[in-house]
Amino acid sequence: MAPDDTSLRELLFLQRLSKAAASTVEPDALLDLIIHETTGAMQVEVCSIYLYDAEDEIVLTATNGLDTGNIGKARMRLGEGISGWVAANQQPLVVPDVTKEPRFQFLRGVDQKRLTAMLSVPILAGERLIGVVNVQSEDRRDFNRADVDFLGAIAGQVAGIIERSQMQRRLEAQLDEIRGSQAIHERFTTLALNGAGPGAILEALTALRSARVDLFDPSGFRLERAGGRAQGLGISRLDLPTTMLHSSDNDPVDVTAGRPPRPITLTPIRAGDDLLAVLAAEAVQIDHPNLRRALEHGATVLALELVRERTAAEVERRLRGDLLEELLNHGLGPQEAGRLAVQAERLGYRVSGRSWVLVVEPDDEAAATALEARGSQDRLHGIVSDLTTRRFPGSLVVTRPASLVLLIPVGEEGDVPASAAELRALEGFGEMLLKALKRTVQQGTFSLGIGNATQEVHDLPRAHDEARQSLRLAKRGGAAGRVSSYRNLGAFRLLLEVQNPQALRRFIDETLGPLLLYQEGRRTPLVETLEHLSAEHWNRRAAARALHLHVNSLSYRVQRIEALLGVSLEDAETRVALSIALRARSLVSD
Repeated sequence: MAPDDTSLRELLFLQRLSKAAASTVEPDALLDLIIHETTGAMQVEVCSIYLYDAEDEIVLTATNGLDTGNIGKARMRLGEGISGWVAANQQPLVVPDVTKEPRFQFLRGVDQKRLTAMLSVPILAGERLIGVVNVQSEDRRDFNRADVDFLGAIAGQVAGIIERSQMQRRLEAQLDEIRGSQAIHERFTTLALNGAGPGAILEALTALRSARVDLFDPSGFRLERAGGRAQGLGISRLDLPTTMLHSSDNDPVDVTAGRPPRPITLTPIRAGDDLLAVLAAEAVQIDHPNLRRALEHGATVLALELVRERTAAEVERRLRGDLLEELLNHGLGPQEAGRLAVQAERLGYRVSGRSWVLVVEPDDEAAATALEARGSQDRLHGIVSDLTTRRFPGSLVVTRPASLVLLIPVGEEGDVPASAAELRALEGFGEMLLKALKRTVQQGTFSLGIGNATQEVHDLPRAHDEARQSLRLAKRGGAAGRVSSYRNLGAFRLLLEVQNPQALRRFIDETLGPLLLYQEGRRTPLVETLEHLSAEHWNRRAAARALHLHVNSLSYRVQRIEALLGVSLEDAETRVALSIALRARSLVSD
């Protein structure tokens, strides 16, 4: 074929290729068209295209004449073989006979021994490598400059097709992101406007990410999912990173948690610098922008919901607190009591008729600190309030910095006195409350006191005082971490009725005076020994265990006490008198 005919043929080929590229958006179809047309136009048996990937390798992407089963599988590193050399150096290479070319590397399953000559040209977009296009023939052939230029022109067409295809994919991906982001935004906005609550928001997040999520308070305790049905992470408590607790950074943090351990993404939810909660999401394998955007939108809407809930809770807290202070006012008259009962009814509480007053107080510094701190105080209030209102609907629970007060209605029985069975049931409920608090504040303990049942609203102050007095006497007697009731104080209640402190002091001096005088300046705790004996019902072995003493050492102390007081601790009346004096001393020393 004459040179002019060859040029015309090549020009017509490139024209057909340009029209095909303009009329289709399917890059795979265009590449197939190119390799089939190229084999005919260049009078070769094989045309193949290798594309460059992010692993510094070229991958067989299209071929006419080689094994198509290796498309997407066969790959070479840059500089490896003829095609790898062309890709690395970005310049054409003519090989008349591959068996005599040291750079040739036989690719098992792809190259065929029947092929001899080879022309390889880089596919470039400016200075950026796109891949390599190869033509191969069975006969030995010296590809000339025109062949190299023609295949270079084809490579230019391939580069344009790939560039357009990549740009189209990027645009489609961006459009998908925009549509997905808009859908996420609209979904969460609708939930927020409808006041669906954190539970429904977490459920939406679970659906959008196809992965479980949960919400934890700043102490790491899981928050309840009211309003949602989706399953959470199955983790009751998380160890939150210190950096998240003590900074204002809103960036997510990846941790490993749960059983078995698995990757979790923690996203702080803040109102300004105040950490409201932490959103924990099970990590997903796909790193898609809309999955990250779902967490961001979800965290923002959750912050709004939590602020709204906190504001409502604060208003309710103040209303409860103000109502309780008025109900426990000792100057409360019948008319004012009736007004407060109606007010309580409007707020969902029932304080009229028979009621019990329970008081929960911390026994130690750890429990006191937990009750004072806002985050743990809210959690403790939630535990007590939930258990109480489930068991006794209409109950009023108020959390103070130093105590929790429970007003529990028990029916409308008029002047019928509370039964012993009713009190035992209430004591059992109190023990359940203390166990629940212990599970939350593991390093501290609480005690619970119960006053006598009231018949009228204006009796509530008296019942509140009785509950606190029972706590005070129980703690002085070494009964921390327990439930005590005013009714079960027995004869010791009479001490609370003594209005003259001087009379109590005289009784204490007459009963314990020599012992108190002896102990001043001495290390042997004889008064403490006597208190433990009284608390253990005068059982010497039990008292010795409580004091971490050998029973013989305790017996020596008992002998010393008897000698100082001139009494016998085996005498029943003496034991009663000493127990009363010890309790009276705890009252006077307050």
